[in-house]
Amino acid sequence: MKKITYIILVCFALVSFSAHTAGITRSAFTLEIKDKEPVSNLQEISTDVTRIYFFTEIIGLNGHTITHRWEYNGKVLAEINFAVNANRWRTWSSKNMLSSWTGKWQVSVLDEGGNIIEQKEFEYLAPKAEEPIPEPMETSKPTSISGAKTE
Repeated sequence: MKKITYIILVCFALVSFSAHTAGITRSAFTLEIKDKEPVSNLQEISTDVTRIYFFTEIIGLNGHTITHRWEYNGKVLAEINFAVNANRWRTWSSKNMLSSWTGKWQVSVLDEGGNIIEQKEFEYLAPKAEEPIPEPMETSKPTSISGAKTE
């Protein structure tokens, strides 16, 4: 019985391991790529930012091609293909943005068959208006009350 349990556990471990050996291990929207790494991981981005990067780390797809598909309001605005040239491959695409393109954006990572293997969204938002600073209240010079002296 112990031998059967051991074999079943090994099979589950192998299936679990193989399921995680190929695909996207990390993805992020960022303002900059430095040393092949994203400098941030953003979900909301101000329209003050005019270029946005989408970073992906790919494991186990050497020799394959992936695509970054940038969509805004359900319309595809860009598709960028990447050849994966190593077992661990980091790549990114970028999109120049117009401040009028506010709202939800989506980037899908597609395999060669057009299947979505990763998908992320971000919100492109107009900068928040600063709250007005309240005017100082006019103060009047204190007056005497019941003969008390004030300065």
